[in-house]
Amino acid sequence: MADAEPSLSDLFQSHRQGLAGAVRSVLGGSADVTELLQDAFLRCWRGWQQGTRPRDPVAWMFVVTWNVAKDARRAHQRRPRHETLHEDSNVAPTAHPSPTHALEQREALARAQAAIHRLADAEQQVFLLRTAGELSFDAIAAQLAIPVGTAKTRMRSALQKLRQTLGAQQPTARNQR
Repeated sequence: MADAEPSLSDLFQSHRQGLAGAVRSVLGGSADVTELLQDAFLRCWRGWQQGTRPRDPVAWMFVVTWNVAKDARRAHQRRPRHETLHEDSNVAPTAHPSPTHALEQREALARAQAAIHRLADAEQQVFLLRTAGELSFDAIAAQLAIPVGTAKTRMRSALQKLRQTLGAQQPTARNQR
């Protein structure tokens, strides 16, 4: 094989954690991340099979995954709500955390996810591509077809809103400089 291009499967697998984080940021901790990542991979694979070769395949995968998560959120909002009991499998187990520490971690994660979820879609998308996807502003701008300055402005706005929301919820000792 003359082309050293990594396979789509390899790319997807190497960025799986970031893609999963993007899904959780759009849908919250109760999302079926595995199913949504499978849907996203299938969409990417179909495009790949049809000859889609984006300049930045990682950014493209994040945008496709973002769109799958947004579609799932819209579909969920149209369905009637049913109360269900489920285990919180999104919190990574630690060695032997105290119950208080584990609860604090889950609460902090839930606050962060809720704050990200409240961002405008454009801000949320740039924030997730930058943080979960670890993409440069140039790559984000190219993938979203926006100017680099717009990507930076959306990121700055997202960070300001998150600092406002989450900063107000932090213990006062952390707010002191």
